[in-house]
Amino acid sequence: MPQNSPSPFGSNEPDPLPTVYEDRKQYIQQLERTNIDLEQRIQSAEAHLHAADSPSPPSVHPLGLPSSGEFENTLRRLVDKIAKILQAEKCVFMLHDAGAATLYATHPAMGFDRDELALLERRVAEEGVSNEVFRTNSSLITYDAALDPRAAAEGLTRLRIHNAVSVPLVVEKRDEDNRVLERTTVGVLHVFNKKYGGIFVEEDVRLLEQLARQGAAVIASAQMYREVVQEKQELLHTIDSLYAGLIMVGINGRLLQMNPSARAILGINSTTPLIDMPYARAISDSRIRKIISAALSTGNAEVAEEVAFNLPDAGVEEQFRERIYQVQCATVRDDDGAPAGIVAIFNDITEIRGVERMKTAFISTVSHELRTPLTSIKGFISTLLADNDNYYDEPTRREFYGIIDSECDRLHRLIKDLLDISRIEQGRAMQMNWAEVNVAQTTEKVLAAQRAYARDHELTMNFPADFPVITADPDKMEQILTNLVNNAIKYSPQGGTVCVTGRVIPSDTDGEEPNSIELNISDEGMGIPREHLPKIWDRFYRVDNRDNREIGGTGIGLALVKALTEGHGGTAAVESELGVSTTFLLVFPIRRAESGEN
Repeated sequence: MPQNSPSPFGSNEPDPLPTVYEDRKQYIQQLERTNIDLEQRIQSAEAHLHAADSPSPPSVHPLGLPSSGEFENTLRRLVDKIAKILQAEKCVFMLHDAGAATLYATHPAMGFDRDELALLERRVAEEGVSNEVFRTNSSLITYDAALDPRAAAEGLTRLRIHNAVSVPLVVEKRDEDNRVLERTTVGVLHVFNKKYGGIFVEEDVRLLEQLARQGAAVIASAQMYREVVQEKQELLHTIDSLYAGLIMVGINGRLLQMNPSARAILGINSTTPLIDMPYARAISDSRIRKIISAALSTGNAEVAEEVAFNLPDAGVEEQFRERIYQVQCATVRDDDGAPAGIVAIFNDITEIRGVERMKTAFISTVSHELRTPLTSIKGFISTLLADNDNYYDEPTRREFYGIIDSECDRLHRLIKDLLDISRIEQGRAMQMNWAEVNVAQTTEKVLAAQRAYARDHELTMNFPADFPVITADPDKMEQILTNLVNNAIKYSPQGGTVCVTGRVIPSDTDGEEPNSIELNISDEGMGIPREHLPKIWDRFYRVDNRDNREIGGTGIGLALVKALTEGHGGTAAVESELGVSTTFLLVFPIRRAESGEN
């Protein structure tokens, strides 16, 4: 039996919800802690940026973070500054892409349009000025690009470049005592074409190396910022895609997060701005406000309650369906262990609670189903044992024996069904005893046995004379037909005709023998509502309406029919018109596949 699934016989197993949702709750809390950590890293990146050069206040990012355009503005100011100090016509940063093993020109740059920047891209392994500076981590002066083979290899003259000074961009990682722990070359900084016909000299190299350190710091901060923002975006997408609803409230009582699932559960329009709004104003449901208030006030204590919501039924206008959610709240802490707020997680437990209700109803129904034949058996045996004066004649006694025999058969079928469905739930394949089965004769036998219970029904069969013998399990084929015919009788309490029809399904290829048959079991009963049709094959499921509440049944018969039919390699389907009729359609292969298991 799958873990956490209810036993058909009932059990004293503990409530599965704590174990089912504990991992999910911890995962979501980890997401929120990661979210807080990313916010801190973004603020650190912003601080690095302004330390490098940021005279103007940062622009606003849609997430409430500094805009990445601020980094571009800082680089633009730095490019202008470098060009002026070195009296250069052109200036560009070449950055290293480790994944592609290339050096590429980044925007902003001076003296180049976007197409020209694209022409500067180089593979690290190639020859060229950029490549040599990056690989050797040494500065380089190009006095005459037309005569320098490295400049020719890089094609600098086609970009109207005459001379250049190039230095590596080195990022240094330092400790608290300002000692260098690590140096990483992230690219190359070029200035081209000394103004007024001049040439670059060693003094220009020293100036550019100093300016390159400032540029490398800005670029490193920009890269860190982009990585952190991308990581945060991915985290937000993860939170938004959670099936569980999620609300995060800060210590100050203001909303920090509410994903689309939570909005849908609470009936909040997806376009309504809520972030930084007091939760008591943003959330109208008093039950949820009370839960959040309790979680905020209890500190470390966790809060978990079940709340029912009526949500719009997808695809059905003006109709609602009740969903039950377990609302779990827990404190979220930052890296220092200080409370940062609380997170409320809405886990949909509707199906779990439904299964629990079905299990309870199933146990009650099975008890009733077992008690009914036992009561009849006990009553007739007691009557016969008490008949010391031979009050009942022989025909009457034989009638009593026949009833006792029928009730014993009924008990046997019920217990067999219970054992079979239990084996199926445990994932154990049922043993199939393959043999040649005359389905028409089996149907006739089943109808003859059921006529004792169907005094108000006409049980008929319709099979062609040449209906083929199939390879199947004789007992299980009889079990399938018995369940469906008995079901048809029960759910047509006013009587009518129950008919079993057999037909051969022609082969798709001309000239080939047919390879499957179809059995239709139809009645003239109350029918099945359309919305229940997809669920009738589920174990323990019974259509609940006022017309059939008095009809007995365990809710496992159709689940067993489907499992047994599929065990033969067949399929089961149903067609029904409410208040008119229901027809079950079963398809079986005539011959068992060679690869079939015994």
